[in-house]
Amino acid sequence: MNSIVVTKFLEAHDRYLALDSARTSCTRPAEREQMHIEILKAYLEVQYRAKMIAGLQYAEGMDFAHMH
Repeated sequence: MNSIVVTKFLEAHDRYLALDSARTSCTRPAEREQMHIEILKAYLEVQYRAKMIAGLQYAEGMDFAHMH
């Protein structure tokens, strides 16, 4: 499997976890709102990267990766 795809997934996941951890330090409403937007963007990137991995697995004949 393409290690770059896996690395991108891990980077996105780490960013998501870091943002989720930092969200409690926000004090102003605008700051909290921006943090929630960044967390959502990071979450969506993690989902996108996970689907890429599953797609590669399926393309390589690993039928267990088929998403229902």
